[in-house]
Amino acid sequence: MRRDLATVLVEWQETWIPELIEREFDLSLVPWELNKVVTFAGCRRTGKTYLMFQLINELAKTAEKESIFYINFEDERLEKSIETLTELIPTIEELYGKKERLYLFLDEIQNVENWDSWVRRVNDSRRDVRLFLSGSSSKLSSREIPTSLRGRAITFEVFPLSFREFLKFKEFKIPEWLEFSREKPELLNLLREYVLYGGFPEVVLTGDVRIKRMLVRDYFNTIIALDMVERYGIRNPKELRAFIRLLLNSEYSSLSKLERTMRSLGYSISKATLSNYLRYLQECYFAFPVEVYSPKVKLRIQHPKKVYFVDSSFLTFLSIKFGENFGRLMENTVFIELLRRGKEVNYATGDSWGVDFVLPDEETLIQVSYDVSNPETMERELKALKKAKRLFRWEEAVLITWDTEKKVDGIEIVPLWRFLLEGC
Repeated sequence: MRRDLATVLVEWQETWIPELIEREFDLSLVPWELNKVVTFAGCRRTGKTYLMFQLINELAKTAEKESIFYINFEDERLEKSIETLTELIPTIEELYGKKERLYLFLDEIQNVENWDSWVRRVNDSRRDVRLFLSGSSSKLSSREIPTSLRGRAITFEVFPLSFREFLKFKEFKIPEWLEFSREKPELLNLLREYVLYGGFPEVVLTGDVRIKRMLVRDYFNTIIALDMVERYGIRNPKELRAFIRLLLNSEYSSLSKLERTMRSLGYSISKATLSNYLRYLQECYFAFPVEVYSPKVKLRIQHPKKVYFVDSSFLTFLSIKFGENFGRLMENTVFIELLRRGKEVNYATGDSWGVDFVLPDEETLIQVSYDVSNPETMERELKALKKAKRLFRWEEAVLITWDTEKKVDGIEIVPLWRFLLEGC
Protein backbone atom coordinates (compact mmCIF):
# COMPACT_ATOMS: atom_id res chain seq x y z
CA MET A 1 0.00 0.00 0.00
CA ARG A 2 1.33 3.44 -0.87
CA ARG A 3 1.69 5.34 2.40
CA ASP A 4 1.11 8.81 0.86
CA LEU A 5 -2.01 7.68 -0.97
CA ALA A 6 -3.36 5.94 2.13
CA THR A 7 -2.74 9.09 4.19
CA VAL A 8 -4.73 11.23 1.77
CA LEU A 9 -7.63 8.75 1.69
CA VAL A 10 -7.84 8.44 5.48
CA GLU A 11 -7.56 12.21 5.89
CA TRP A 12 -10.51 12.65 3.52
CA GLN A 13 -12.73 10.27 5.47
CA GLU A 14 -11.83 12.00 8.74
CA THR A 15 -12.31 15.60 7.59
CA TRP A 16 -15.08 15.13 4.99
CA ILE A 17 -16.34 18.23 3.17
CA PRO A 18 -16.50 21.81 4.43
CA GLU A 19 -19.69 23.84 4.70
CA LEU A 20 -20.73 25.21 1.33
CA ILE A 21 -23.25 27.43 -0.41
CA GLU A 22 -24.88 25.31 -3.06
CA ARG A 23 -24.66 26.29 -6.73
CA GLU A 24 -27.65 26.20 -9.05
CA PHE A 25 -27.03 22.79 -10.52
CA ASP A 26 -29.69 20.36 -11.67
CA LEU A 27 -28.72 17.10 -9.99
CA SER A 28 -31.20 15.22 -12.16
CA LEU A 29 -28.81 15.78 -15.09
CA VAL A 30 -26.21 13.53 -13.48
CA PRO A 31 -26.57 10.00 -14.93
CA TRP A 32 -26.28 8.25 -11.56
CA GLU A 33 -27.35 4.84 -12.85
CA LEU A 34 -25.64 4.88 -16.25
CA ASN A 35 -22.12 3.64 -16.84
CA LYS A 36 -20.84 7.10 -17.71
CA VAL A 37 -17.82 9.07 -16.53
CA VAL A 38 -18.93 12.50 -15.29
CA THR A 39 -16.48 15.34 -15.93
CA PHE A 40 -16.42 18.96 -14.77
CA ALA A 41 -14.27 21.33 -16.83
CA GLY A 42 -13.58 25.00 -16.24
CA CYS A 43 -11.13 27.69 -15.21
CA ARG A 44 -9.40 27.56 -11.85
CA ARG A 45 -11.33 28.87 -8.84
CA THR A 46 -14.72 28.76 -10.58
CA GLY A 47 -16.05 26.25 -8.05
CA LYS A 48 -15.53 22.84 -9.68
CA THR A 49 -14.35 21.33 -6.39
CA TYR A 50 -17.33 22.65 -4.44
CA LEU A 51 -19.69 21.44 -7.15
CA MET A 52 -18.19 17.98 -6.66
CA PHE A 53 -18.72 18.41 -2.91
CA GLN A 54 -22.33 19.30 -3.64
CA LEU A 55 -22.73 15.99 -5.48
CA ILE A 56 -21.00 14.17 -2.63
CA ASN A 57 -23.52 15.67 -0.20
CA GLU A 58 -26.32 14.34 -2.36
CA LEU A 59 -24.72 10.91 -2.61
CA ALA A 60 -24.17 10.75 1.15
CA LYS A 61 -27.94 10.74 1.65
CA THR A 62 -28.17 7.22 0.21
CA ALA A 63 -24.62 5.82 -0.08
CA GLU A 64 -22.25 4.67 2.63
CA LYS A 65 -19.72 7.36 3.56
CA GLU A 66 -16.79 4.95 3.23
CA SER A 67 -17.75 4.31 -0.40
CA ILE A 68 -17.21 7.96 -1.40
CA PHE A 69 -13.69 9.35 -1.90
CA TYR A 70 -12.34 12.69 -3.08
CA ILE A 71 -8.72 13.19 -4.18
CA ASN A 72 -7.12 16.42 -5.40
CA PHE A 73 -4.24 15.71 -7.78
CA GLU A 74 -2.66 19.04 -6.94
CA ASP A 75 -1.88 17.66 -3.48
CA GLU A 76 1.93 17.80 -3.29
CA ARG A 77 2.01 14.53 -1.34
CA LEU A 78 0.75 12.54 -4.34
CA GLU A 79 2.92 11.44 -7.20
CA LYS A 80 1.28 12.59 -10.44
CA SER A 81 1.62 9.27 -12.22
CA ILE A 82 -0.51 6.53 -13.71
CA GLU A 83 0.86 4.25 -10.98
CA THR A 84 -0.94 6.34 -8.35
CA LEU A 85 -4.20 5.88 -10.20
CA THR A 86 -3.55 2.17 -10.65
CA GLU A 87 -3.06 1.72 -6.91
CA LEU A 88 -6.03 3.88 -5.92
CA ILE A 89 -8.82 1.28 -5.86
CA PRO A 90 -6.69 -1.51 -4.32
CA THR A 91 -5.59 0.91 -1.56
CA ILE A 92 -9.18 1.91 -0.80
CA GLU A 93 -10.27 -1.73 -0.66
CA GLU A 94 -7.37 -2.60 1.64
CA LEU A 95 -8.27 0.26 3.98
CA TYR A 96 -12.07 0.04 3.94
CA GLY A 97 -12.96 -3.29 2.33
CA LYS A 98 -14.69 -3.97 -0.97
CA LYS A 99 -17.89 -1.96 -1.44
CA GLU A 100 -21.01 -2.73 -3.42
CA ARG A 101 -20.36 0.51 -5.31
CA LEU A 102 -17.43 2.92 -5.13
CA TYR A 103 -17.69 6.63 -5.98
CA LEU A 104 -14.40 8.33 -6.88
CA PHE A 105 -14.18 12.11 -7.24
CA LEU A 106 -10.81 12.97 -8.81
CA ASP A 107 -9.97 16.68 -8.92
CA GLU A 108 -7.51 18.25 -11.41
CA ILE A 109 -6.91 14.84 -12.94
CA GLN A 110 -5.30 16.37 -16.03
CA ASN A 111 -2.12 16.65 -13.92
CA VAL A 112 -1.68 12.88 -14.28
CA GLU A 113 -0.16 11.85 -17.60
CA ASN A 114 -2.23 9.27 -19.52
CA TRP A 115 -5.09 9.58 -17.02
CA ASP A 116 -7.61 8.83 -19.76
CA SER A 117 -6.29 5.31 -20.38
CA TRP A 118 -6.81 4.43 -16.71
CA VAL A 119 -10.27 6.02 -16.70
CA ARG A 120 -11.32 4.03 -19.75
CA ARG A 121 -10.05 0.76 -18.31
CA VAL A 122 -11.82 1.26 -14.97
CA ASN A 123 -15.02 2.47 -16.61
CA ASP A 124 -15.10 -0.55 -18.94
CA SER A 125 -14.07 -3.22 -16.43
CA ARG A 126 -15.45 -2.09 -13.07
CA ARG A 127 -19.21 -1.59 -13.20
CA ASP A 128 -19.12 -1.15 -9.42
CA VAL A 129 -17.00 2.04 -9.70
CA ARG A 130 -18.40 5.44 -10.67
CA LEU A 131 -15.92 8.13 -11.72
CA PHE A 132 -16.34 11.89 -11.36
CA LEU A 133 -13.48 13.97 -12.77
CA SER A 134 -12.64 17.66 -12.80
CA GLY A 135 -9.92 19.75 -14.40
CA SER A 136 -8.95 23.28 -15.37
CA SER A 137 -8.47 22.27 -18.97
CA SER A 138 -10.81 21.90 -21.94
CA LYS A 139 -9.21 18.46 -22.41
CA LEU A 140 -12.01 17.32 -20.09
CA SER A 141 -14.72 19.11 -22.07
CA SER A 142 -17.12 17.36 -24.41
CA ARG A 143 -15.42 19.08 -27.36
CA GLU A 144 -11.88 17.90 -26.65
CA ILE A 145 -12.15 14.88 -24.37
CA PRO A 146 -9.70 12.16 -25.43
CA THR A 147 -10.92 9.84 -28.19
CA SER A 148 -10.69 6.87 -25.83
CA LEU A 149 -13.50 8.35 -23.72
CA ARG A 150 -15.83 9.47 -26.49
CA GLY A 151 -19.28 8.10 -25.79
CA ARG A 152 -18.22 7.14 -22.27
CA ALA A 153 -18.38 10.57 -20.63
CA ILE A 154 -20.82 13.37 -19.98
CA THR A 155 -19.34 16.82 -19.37
CA PHE A 156 -20.49 19.82 -17.37
CA GLU A 157 -18.62 23.07 -18.02
CA VAL A 158 -18.28 25.19 -14.89
CA PHE A 159 -18.12 28.98 -15.04
CA PRO A 160 -17.96 31.62 -12.30
CA LEU A 161 -21.21 32.32 -10.46
CA SER A 162 -24.18 33.40 -12.52
CA PHE A 163 -25.89 36.59 -11.38
CA ARG A 164 -28.66 34.55 -9.77
CA GLU A 165 -26.05 32.53 -7.84
CA PHE A 166 -24.19 35.75 -6.98
CA LEU A 167 -27.38 37.15 -5.41
CA LYS A 168 -27.78 33.93 -3.43
CA PHE A 169 -24.21 34.26 -2.12
CA LYS A 170 -25.07 37.86 -1.16
CA GLU A 171 -28.27 36.68 0.57
CA PHE A 172 -30.44 38.87 -1.65
CA LYS A 173 -33.89 37.40 -2.14
CA ILE A 174 -35.15 37.85 -5.69
CA PRO A 175 -38.81 38.99 -5.81
CA GLU A 176 -40.99 36.27 -7.28
CA TRP A 177 -42.14 38.24 -10.32
CA LEU A 178 -39.00 40.33 -10.80
CA GLU A 179 -41.01 43.46 -10.27
CA PHE A 180 -38.90 45.73 -8.12
CA SER A 181 -39.78 48.69 -5.99
CA ARG A 182 -37.88 49.07 -2.75
CA GLU A 183 -35.45 46.30 -3.80
CA LYS A 184 -34.47 47.90 -7.12
CA PRO A 185 -31.67 50.21 -5.86
CA GLU A 186 -30.08 47.34 -3.91
CA LEU A 187 -30.34 45.03 -6.92
CA LEU A 188 -28.65 47.55 -9.22
CA ASN A 189 -25.93 48.15 -6.66
CA LEU A 190 -25.26 44.41 -6.47
CA LEU A 191 -25.36 44.16 -10.27
CA ARG A 192 -22.70 46.86 -10.52
CA GLU A 193 -20.53 44.90 -8.08
CA TYR A 194 -21.08 41.72 -10.11
CA VAL A 195 -20.12 43.38 -13.40
CA LEU A 196 -17.04 45.04 -11.90
CA TYR A 197 -15.67 42.20 -9.78
CA GLY A 198 -17.14 39.12 -11.43
CA GLY A 199 -18.34 35.81 -10.06
CA PHE A 200 -15.39 33.89 -8.64
CA PRO A 201 -16.95 32.51 -5.43
CA GLU A 202 -14.06 33.43 -3.15
CA VAL A 203 -13.94 36.96 -4.56
CA VAL A 204 -17.72 37.37 -4.19
CA LEU A 205 -17.56 36.42 -0.51
CA THR A 206 -14.82 39.00 0.14
CA GLY A 207 -16.04 42.51 0.88
CA ASP A 208 -12.70 44.33 0.75
CA VAL A 209 -11.82 45.47 -2.78
CA ARG A 210 -8.12 45.30 -1.94
CA ILE A 211 -8.43 41.61 -1.11
CA LYS A 212 -10.52 41.04 -4.24
CA ARG A 213 -7.66 42.52 -6.27
CA MET A 214 -5.09 40.33 -4.52
CA LEU A 215 -7.16 37.20 -5.13
CA VAL A 216 -7.73 37.92 -8.82
CA ARG A 217 -4.06 38.66 -9.41
CA ASP A 218 -3.17 35.45 -7.59
CA TYR A 219 -5.58 33.49 -9.82
CA PHE A 220 -3.99 35.09 -12.87
CA ASN A 221 -0.47 34.20 -11.76
CA THR A 222 -1.49 30.63 -10.94
CA ILE A 223 -3.21 30.14 -14.29
CA ILE A 224 -0.07 31.33 -16.08
CA ALA A 225 2.33 29.33 -13.91
CA LEU A 226 0.47 26.00 -13.69
CA ASP A 227 -2.06 25.88 -16.50
CA MET A 228 0.18 27.39 -19.19
CA VAL A 229 3.91 27.63 -18.46
CA GLU A 230 4.18 24.28 -16.69
CA ARG A 231 1.62 22.36 -18.73
CA TYR A 232 2.77 23.53 -22.16
CA GLY A 233 6.46 23.99 -21.40
CA ILE A 234 6.51 27.69 -22.28
CA ARG A 235 10.09 28.94 -22.16
CA ASN A 236 9.42 32.67 -21.99
CA PRO A 237 6.71 33.46 -19.39
CA LYS A 238 7.46 37.18 -19.67
CA GLU A 239 6.59 37.06 -23.37
CA LEU A 240 3.33 35.25 -22.57
CA ARG A 241 2.38 37.83 -19.94
CA ALA A 242 2.99 40.66 -22.41
CA PHE A 243 0.73 38.91 -24.93
CA ILE A 244 -2.07 38.50 -22.38
CA ARG A 245 -1.78 42.15 -21.35
CA LEU A 246 -2.28 43.13 -24.99
CA LEU A 247 -5.41 40.98 -25.19
CA LEU A 248 -6.78 42.49 -22.00
CA ASN A 249 -6.40 45.97 -23.47
CA SER A 250 -7.66 45.23 -26.99
CA GLU A 251 -11.26 44.79 -28.06
CA TYR A 252 -10.26 43.10 -31.34
CA SER A 253 -7.22 40.90 -31.85
CA SER A 254 -5.50 40.25 -35.15
CA LEU A 255 -2.48 37.92 -34.98
CA SER A 256 -0.66 40.03 -37.58
CA LYS A 257 -1.21 43.20 -35.58
CA LEU A 258 -0.33 41.47 -32.32
CA GLU A 259 2.89 40.16 -33.87
CA ARG A 260 3.89 43.66 -34.95
CA THR A 261 3.08 45.08 -31.53
CA MET A 262 5.01 42.35 -29.73
CA ARG A 263 8.03 42.93 -31.97
CA SER A 264 7.84 46.66 -31.27
CA LEU A 265 8.05 45.76 -27.56
CA GLY A 266 11.25 43.83 -28.21
CA TYR A 267 9.87 40.28 -28.44
CA SER A 268 10.97 38.18 -31.39
CA ILE A 269 7.86 36.08 -31.87
CA SER A 270 5.94 34.49 -34.71
CA LYS A 271 2.24 34.42 -35.51
CA ALA A 272 2.34 30.66 -35.02
CA THR A 273 3.53 31.08 -31.43
CA LEU A 274 0.89 33.75 -30.76
CA SER A 275 -1.75 31.44 -32.20
CA ASN A 276 -0.57 28.69 -29.84
CA TYR A 277 -0.73 31.08 -26.87
CA LEU A 278 -4.30 32.00 -27.75
CA ARG A 279 -5.22 28.33 -28.02
CA TYR A 280 -3.63 27.60 -24.64
CA LEU A 281 -5.64 30.43 -23.06
CA GLN A 282 -8.82 28.94 -24.46
CA GLU A 283 -7.91 25.42 -23.38
CA CYS A 284 -7.53 26.54 -19.77
CA TYR A 285 -10.82 28.47 -19.96
CA PHE A 286 -9.17 31.84 -19.37
CA ALA A 287 -9.92 33.59 -22.68
CA PHE A 288 -12.34 32.95 -25.53
CA PRO A 289 -11.67 34.21 -29.07
CA VAL A 290 -14.88 34.87 -31.02
CA GLU A 291 -14.99 34.81 -34.83
CA VAL A 292 -16.98 37.03 -37.16
CA TYR A 293 -20.17 35.42 -38.42
CA SER A 294 -19.86 34.41 -42.06
CA PRO A 295 -20.55 31.29 -44.13
CA LYS A 296 -17.17 31.88 -45.79
CA VAL A 297 -14.31 30.25 -43.88
CA LYS A 298 -11.79 32.64 -45.44
CA LEU A 299 -13.60 35.67 -44.01
CA ARG A 300 -13.74 34.07 -40.57
CA ILE A 301 -9.98 33.57 -40.64
CA GLN A 302 -9.14 36.99 -42.08
CA HIS A 303 -11.24 39.08 -39.69
CA PRO A 304 -9.84 39.95 -36.27
CA LYS A 305 -11.21 38.00 -33.34
CA LYS A 306 -12.97 39.53 -30.37
CA VAL A 307 -11.54 38.15 -27.15
CA TYR A 308 -13.53 37.76 -23.94
CA PHE A 309 -12.39 36.56 -20.54
CA VAL A 310 -13.83 34.00 -18.15
CA ASP A 311 -14.49 36.71 -15.56
CA SER A 312 -14.80 40.48 -15.77
CA SER A 313 -12.57 40.87 -12.70
CA PHE A 314 -9.53 40.24 -14.91
CA LEU A 315 -10.47 43.28 -17.00
CA THR A 316 -11.13 45.39 -13.92
CA PHE A 317 -7.90 44.59 -12.10
CA LEU A 318 -5.42 43.69 -14.85
CA SER A 319 -6.21 45.91 -17.82
CA ILE A 320 -5.39 49.57 -18.21
CA LYS A 321 -7.83 50.51 -20.92
CA PHE A 322 -10.99 48.77 -19.74
CA GLY A 323 -10.76 49.17 -15.99
CA GLU A 324 -13.29 52.00 -16.10
CA ASN A 325 -15.09 51.09 -19.34
CA PHE A 326 -18.31 49.78 -17.90
CA GLY A 327 -19.80 49.01 -21.31
CA ARG A 328 -16.92 46.62 -22.04
CA LEU A 329 -17.39 44.94 -18.67
CA MET A 330 -21.11 44.55 -19.36
CA GLU A 331 -20.35 43.00 -22.75
CA ASN A 332 -17.95 40.50 -21.19
CA THR A 333 -20.58 39.63 -18.57
CA VAL A 334 -23.20 38.98 -21.26
CA PHE A 335 -20.77 36.80 -23.24
CA ILE A 336 -19.99 34.54 -20.27
CA GLU A 337 -23.70 34.22 -19.56
CA LEU A 338 -24.30 33.14 -23.17
CA LEU A 339 -21.46 30.63 -22.84
CA ARG A 340 -22.93 29.38 -19.56
CA ARG A 341 -26.19 28.75 -21.40
CA GLY A 342 -24.37 26.72 -24.04
CA LYS A 343 -24.82 29.17 -26.92
CA GLU A 344 -22.68 29.29 -30.05
CA VAL A 345 -21.51 32.91 -30.28
CA ASN A 346 -20.11 35.04 -33.12
CA TYR A 347 -20.05 38.75 -33.85
CA ALA A 348 -21.04 40.73 -36.94
CA THR A 349 -19.53 43.76 -38.62
CA GLY A 350 -20.05 45.90 -41.68
CA ASP A 351 -19.32 49.38 -43.00
CA SER A 352 -19.62 51.70 -39.98
CA TRP A 353 -21.65 49.22 -37.91
CA GLY A 354 -21.13 46.20 -35.68
CA VAL A 355 -23.21 43.82 -33.60
CA ASP A 356 -21.70 42.37 -30.45
CA PHE A 357 -23.25 38.91 -30.51
CA VAL A 358 -24.68 36.72 -33.24
CA LEU A 359 -26.36 33.49 -32.14
CA PRO A 360 -26.64 31.39 -35.33
CA ASP A 361 -28.58 28.51 -33.78
CA GLU A 362 -31.36 30.85 -32.60
CA GLU A 363 -31.00 33.39 -35.43
CA THR A 364 -30.77 36.09 -32.78
CA LEU A 365 -28.76 39.32 -32.61
CA ILE A 366 -27.67 40.92 -29.34
CA GLN A 367 -26.20 44.38 -28.84
CA VAL A 368 -24.87 45.63 -25.50
CA SER A 369 -24.80 49.30 -24.55
CA TYR A 370 -24.50 50.75 -21.06
CA ASP A 371 -26.38 54.02 -21.57
CA VAL A 372 -28.84 54.74 -24.42
CA SER A 373 -30.33 57.88 -22.89
CA ASN A 374 -28.59 59.92 -25.59
CA PRO A 375 -30.78 59.76 -28.76
CA GLU A 376 -27.69 59.48 -30.96
CA THR A 377 -26.44 56.46 -29.02
CA MET A 378 -29.85 54.79 -29.21
CA GLU A 379 -30.04 55.44 -32.95
CA ARG A 380 -26.54 54.04 -33.54
CA GLU A 381 -27.20 50.82 -31.63
CA LEU A 382 -30.60 50.23 -33.25
CA LYS A 383 -29.20 51.02 -36.70
CA ALA A 384 -26.56 48.28 -36.33
CA LEU A 385 -29.19 45.74 -35.30
CA LYS A 386 -31.51 46.71 -38.15
CA LYS A 387 -28.72 46.38 -40.73
CA ALA A 388 -27.76 42.97 -39.39
CA LYS A 389 -31.39 41.85 -39.39
CA ARG A 390 -31.71 42.77 -43.06
CA LEU A 391 -28.38 41.21 -43.97
CA PHE A 392 -29.08 37.87 -42.27
CA ARG A 393 -32.86 37.98 -42.77
CA TRP A 394 -33.44 37.28 -39.11
CA GLU A 395 -36.25 38.60 -36.93
CA GLU A 396 -34.93 38.41 -33.38
CA ALA A 397 -32.85 41.34 -32.11
CA VAL A 398 -32.20 42.49 -28.55
CA LEU A 399 -30.48 45.56 -27.14
CA ILE A 400 -29.21 45.00 -23.59
CA THR A 401 -28.76 48.18 -21.52
CA TRP A 402 -28.11 49.00 -17.91
CA ASP A 403 -31.69 49.72 -16.90
CA THR A 404 -33.81 50.67 -19.93
CA GLU A 405 -36.78 48.53 -20.87
CA LYS A 406 -39.03 49.08 -23.88
CA LYS A 407 -39.59 48.05 -27.48
CA VAL A 408 -38.52 50.18 -30.44
CA ASP A 409 -39.15 49.29 -34.11
CA GLY A 410 -39.63 45.63 -33.23
CA ILE A 411 -36.39 45.47 -31.23
CA GLU A 412 -36.57 44.49 -27.56
CA ILE A 413 -34.59 46.73 -25.22
CA VAL A 414 -34.00 44.92 -21.92
CA PRO A 415 -32.04 45.80 -18.78
CA LEU A 416 -28.99 43.72 -17.99
CA TRP A 417 -30.44 42.41 -14.73
CA ARG A 418 -33.49 41.01 -16.51
CA PHE A 419 -31.37 39.35 -19.19
CA LEU A 420 -29.15 37.72 -16.57
CA LEU A 421 -32.08 36.51 -14.48
CA GLU A 422 -34.55 35.59 -17.21
CA GLY A 423 -32.76 35.44 -20.56
CA CYS A 424 -34.15 37.03 -23.69
